[in-house]
Amino acid sequence: MSTPKTTAANRAYRQIDAKAARAEHDKEKRDTLKKTERLRELRLAKEAEDKAADALKEKKPAKKPRKRGLPEFERER
Repeated sequence: MSTPKTTAANRAYRQIDAKAARAEHDKEKRDTLKKTERLRELRLAKEAEDKAADALKEKKPAKKPRKRGLPEFERER
């Protein structure tokens, strides 16, 4: 059997471990959020840069659609 001193000591250590685990979890969560925010900013900056580059490119004129397989209709006068 465990003595009351041992039980109290174990409880104290568990509380300390719980606080340490919670602090570590919170730190990891903060770090993850910071990294996510940084990556989001980089992605948005790259997308804006790509969009600006696409806007500066000269666009080719669209081709006229062709009707294939049917003869051209000619009106008789």
